[in-house]
Amino acid sequence: MSASGRLDRRTRPARAQARDGREALLEAAARVFARRGFRDASVDDIAREAGFSKGAVYWHFTGKDDLFFSLVDERLDRPVREAIAVLESAPPGEDMAPRASALFADLLQRRRDLMLLDREYWSLAVRDPRLRVRYAERQRELRRALAGALRARVEHLGQPVADVPMEEIAAALLALAHGLTHDRLVDADAVPEHLLGQTFALIYAGLIARADR
Repeated sequence: MSASGRLDRRTRPARAQARDGREALLEAAARVFARRGFRDASVDDIAREAGFSKGAVYWHFTGKDDLFFSLVDERLDRPVREAIAVLESAPPGEDMAPRASALFADLLQRRRDLMLLDREYWSLAVRDPRLRVRYAERQRELRRALAGALRARVEHLGQPVADVPMEEIAAALLALAHGLTHDRLVDADAVPEHLLGQTFALIYAGLIARADR
């Protein structure tokens, strides 16, 4: 075996270990930020939660801000991106309500830290003009992606979409999802797991009816 081949075999486990360490720190940071909030959380808290040294945190991240925004960039949009992927891949005639309900239930049951992180990011953004710009751009990207998926789905059904305000519908759906998840954090009984899927089905039916005029 060549020297370069032996080096590659040695470096691959090291890269995997570094990647695993970074993921473990992000998971720990998500729990700490969810529990304590951004302002009250510290790098020491995150290192302790992950079972790492403080130096290990700084090996992967420049500090608390870097950890927080890495979570925002890499994790926060996953539920919406997954919903868009389902919308894009589902057969044209499939009832989307059960799929939407399942995704919402998964978010509520297993990703409470993401719901709290989203709320934390929003609360920071409304008070900080620089963060507000970043938050708004993220929302615009999600709206465009969701609007594109909705438009493609309606077109697959052979319906005209020229006069359908897809961006506005996408904005309403995202606002609905955010509002329901935030309300669920304080009053779970008021927001049952099926509610988002049920409401999405009504909006989607109205969208198809409008496109069919």
